[in-house]
Amino acid sequence: MKKILFPILAVVLALAMVMAAGLASADGDKDWPMFHHDLALSGYTTSDAPDTDAVAWIYQTGGSVYSSPAIVDGKLYIGAIDGKLYALSANSGSLLWSFAADSSPIRSSPAAADGKVYFLDESGVLYALDAVTGDMIWSQFLGNGGWDWSSPAVSKGYVFIATSNGFVHKLNAATGVVQWSKAIGAQPNSPIAVANGKVYSGNHNFDNSAPTLVALNETTGAVVWTYNYSAYHGGVTGMINCNGVAVADGDSDGDLDVYFGVYNWGGVGPQAVCLDEATGTENWAVSIGGDSTSTPAVHDGVVFIGSDDGKVYALDATDNGAELWSYQTGGAVWGSPAVADGKVFVTSLDNWVYALDETTGDLVWKHTSHLIGSPAVADGRVFVGGSDGKVYAFGPISVDKELLSVEPPDPILVGQNTVFFLKITVTNNDLNNPMTNVMVTDRFGADLEVDEVGIPSQGTATNTTSGAKKSPQYRLSWNVGTLAAGASATLTIQVSTDINPAEKQEYTSTGTHYLNSGATAKGIFLGEQVSATSDPISVEVVAG
Repeated sequence: MKKILFPILAVVLALAMVMAAGLASADGDKDWPMFHHDLALSGYTTSDAPDTDAVAWIYQTGGSVYSSPAIVDGKLYIGAIDGKLYALSANSGSLLWSFAADSSPIRSSPAAADGKVYFLDESGVLYALDAVTGDMIWSQFLGNGGWDWSSPAVSKGYVFIATSNGFVHKLNAATGVVQWSKAIGAQPNSPIAVANGKVYSGNHNFDNSAPTLVALNETTGAVVWTYNYSAYHGGVTGMINCNGVAVADGDSDGDLDVYFGVYNWGGVGPQAVCLDEATGTENWAVSIGGDSTSTPAVHDGVVFIGSDDGKVYALDATDNGAELWSYQTGGAVWGSPAVADGKVFVTSLDNWVYALDETTGDLVWKHTSHLIGSPAVADGRVFVGGSDGKVYAFGPISVDKELLSVEPPDPILVGQNTVFFLKITVTNNDLNNPMTNVMVTDRFGADLEVDEVGIPSQGTATNTTSGAKKSPQYRLSWNVGTLAAGASATLTIQVSTDINPAEKQEYTSTGTHYLNSGATAKGIFLGEQVSATSDPISVEVVAG
């Protein structure tokens, strides 16, 4: 951790830290595109996050869910032990599609990038699917060692993955063609981190014949450095047991560091480790009361990590890992913490998900129901899977839009005046606290006109227009007011296809047409603004 002495070197290091941030999506407020959020596995997002355990929705899969979700563009992707990858609406939890990976269980957490979703199944096959349709683009068998749980990372048009037959691989993300495969020994099954031109993979090693952690050149696959835990800790084996490493300048000294937990084998040693990112030398290692299979989150100079002693620890990255606080759960903490909105979200083997104050470690809220996966935070909600096969979304407000009926009934024909009857429902998901200043807005396309806005069950609703007189855009504003704890309010709307500026009846073309872009609901909950957006409604138009 050398100090920077020259301005030009400071610029170089600043660029390196930008690379380490490695966000796979430009929209950091809404997306969580891979395991632990970004290429550096920081576990941190700028998204808002819920202050209570209000459940927005639950989806039942066909098997236990150990995978952590990826959320991009309002879609959630997650694997299950039933061998399927599921794509759900992050807004409503409705199933968009599912893909069966030859009945092989999926513990890998998917990565979504450039319109594709990547994941590894337990038979050692890496898949690339179309993110919208779920169609397979390519698959590549990479070998099987019995522990194929690694989660992929997508960087600069390539996808990186480890397989437990001892290799780390780089593949062309578009075609699946293998660029290189590097043997690193043992049985690597960690999620991959990519930062500062390096690819990082831990080793599931039961002895000291293979390194604990390997850093490879991102371009060539050549070994940059290896770290052997035993060399620093009296021959004790330090296994990286399916957890990943976080790469960050945690102590703000201008140099990147690598943070991770270890599982001791054949002895006992400290379980939370920090390395120099440039050389792989150990900066510090501290005991956290038990083995760790938790990928740490790093934010604002603090390392958050779980331990088998049932605690979540906050360690001071600026003071050699000194403990700032710890919180005792009822079981081993295998989940990887997610940090957002001043809170730390983590699961424990006691089947609870916990929200802790980031600064003090005090409990903000907790919820139980077989919750064991690592949480993801996106668009103001927390998402997590459970051993009961369910995927949970936590958030205080929901808004849903439903197509009640169509006149004349389907099929919808080109050039036919068609009337659509819609219903919007906004819900306060919290059962203990009211929500105030609730407002719902929606926009309709220029090919539609709003014929009638019904009388809402609560509040007042108005319809206004903007744009050209011959092709106005309709905007709905519904002032709901205060929603009591657990309460819902509804509004019905009648819209129809419009006459376009060329004096032709919409719709003028076949294919998919959207009735709206999704209703947006906002409100004040426990002193903070919260929001949610419904799924858009589409219809299929065919030739007459």
